[in-house]
Amino acid sequence: MNTWDILKIFLILFVMMGIMYGILYLVKKYFYSYGKNGNSSATIQVLSTQTILPKKFVSVIRFNNSVYLLGVSEQSLNLIDKIEEYELENINKENNNVKPNFLHLLKKNMGFK
Repeated sequence: MNTWDILKIFLILFVMMGIMYGILYLVKKYFYSYGKNGNSSATIQVLSTQTILPKKFVSVIRFNNSVYLLGVSEQSLNLIDKIEEYELENINKENNNVKPNFLHLLKKNMGFK
C-alpha cells in the first residue's frame, strides 16, 4: 500500500462525510418542522417556560384551546393547574406593559423568534 492509496481512502472518506452532511441538512430543513409556527394544525403550543432549578421547569402550554400550567423535571411531568381564558387574558395584558429585554429585542430585529 503506497501513499496514493492512503490519500484515495481519505479523499473518499471526506467525500462520503460531505454527502452525509448534505443529506442531513436537507432532511432537517425540509422534513422536520419542530418549533415552526407556520404549522396551523399543531394542537400543542408552548406559551412560556421558566427555569426553576437545573433541569426543572414550569411551562404554560395551550392544548386544544385549553391552557395548562405544567411542572416539568427530568423524571416527570405534573399538571399544576388549568388556567381559564379570562385569567390568561389578564396575564397577557400585564405582560404587554413590561419592557422587553435586550435579548428579546435582538432576536426580534434579527428575525428570530
